[in-house]
Amino acid sequence: MPRSILIVDDNAPFRGMLKSMLKMRGYEAVGASSAATGLKLAADLPIDGVLVDYDMPDTNGLEFCQLLREQNRSTGRTMPVWLMTGTLAPEVGKRADEVGALLVLRKPFNMDEICGQLEREFERGADAPLS
Repeated sequence: MPRSILIVDDNAPFRGMLKSMLKMRGYEAVGASSAATGLKLAADLPIDGVLVDYDMPDTNGLEFCQLLREQNRSTGRTMPVWLMTGTLAPEVGKRADEVGALLVLRKPFNMDEICGQLEREFERGADAPLS
């Protein structure tokens, strides 16, 4: 059964491209344009992992991770989260660790490398950070 990835990114063209590329690699992919929609989808759908943009207008990726962690605590669900960013300032990586993001992915990225990273994390069973 294919893994289901939620993409939370306010950039519609990027979200659509990422969704298409993940589907071509055998993933199920669903997109959300805001943190609020992403949280609802994460609660309502069988999501295996989340790719979330760091820089969104309503709630940034770090805040999303905190909200998802709280939501998951109340429901007992777990799912790994990868934070996507166009910049890799040291404080982003540090804060990502603090809020439970598994990895910070710098945009633009190579899809083969990202899919390889996702699979390695799934194989390791790395879903504890946002439980």
